[in-house]
Amino acid sequence: MPSLLKSLALTAAAAAAFVAIPAQAAASDCSAQRGCAAKFCAIENDIAAAKAQNNTRREAGLRKALAEARANCTDSRLQSQREADVREKQNKVAERESELKQARTKGKQDKIDKAQRKLDEAQAEYNAALVELNR
Repeated sequence: MPSLLKSLALTAAAAAAFVAIPAQAAASDCSAQRGCAAKFCAIENDIAAAKAQNNTRREAGLRKALAEARANCTDSRLQSQREADVREKQNKVAERESELKQARTKGKQDKIDKAQRKLDEAQAEYNAALVELNR
């Protein structure tokens, strides 16, 4: 019986890998593009992946998103939105650092650990926003 489960699991894993290959092959490299062009490229890649997976609802939603992005996206607007996001994340990091400092003065280890986790999350979000700003 365990060998049957193992072979079923291997078959399922192989099928999942086989389905994922066309989606990855269809994706084009968007790393050289910047601003709205990079945004359009990423949405087009998502459309290709949804199509490869026969996910018509997702494909339709992505096509709508692409049309709206093409109609409304400007590089300057996108840049200012990303800069605002970075400022927001930076403020969140400062807030979390303050919370950690307060927790350390109280000396309760569980509160310190919780504040540290929140700070780590805020720093990760800030770093992601910085990456997005430079894209």
